[in-house]
Amino acid sequence: MTTILSPTRGGEPSYQNQDKVIAIAKERDAKLIFLYVSDVQFDHELTEDTLTNVSAELEDLGQFLLSMAQERAALEGIQADALVKSGNFREVLESAIQDNQVDMLILGSPEQESAVTTSVFLKDLSTNLAHKYSLEVILLRAGDVLETFSPS
Repeated sequence: MTTILSPTRGGEPSYQNQDKVIAIAKERDAKLIFLYVSDVQFDHELTEDTLTNVSAELEDLGQFLLSMAQERAALEGIQADALVKSGNFREVLESAIQDNQVDMLILGSPEQESAVTTSVFLKDLSTNLAHKYSLEVILLRAGDVLETFSPS
């Protein structure tokens, strides 16, 4: 069985991408895992207590957003697992790929280049991960396939 991993931030901008991911999982009769990654190391001025509180709040938010994604999948007859992790996005993503024997990675691309992750970053990441882990990587924007990266 194919295992699909799809990082998502949740919320309105992610719904179209989540719908496409769910449709692909359904089409391929695949196991689906949604991933939410938070990284609170963005501000070194924060105290340790504040970082701990922010981290806990982001984890709760991630759980909530992924439960909504799971509900969307369930409405289409797909059971989706949810992973909420904190840390560097790339490191967490690679760990999740290895730990879950992922065959396909589906990433959402930002609609604006001012987003936290740019399309250039995601294309480079997609190429590298496709080759490193021998998996298919699909890059989506607003529910449409922008590009597919193959391991070969």
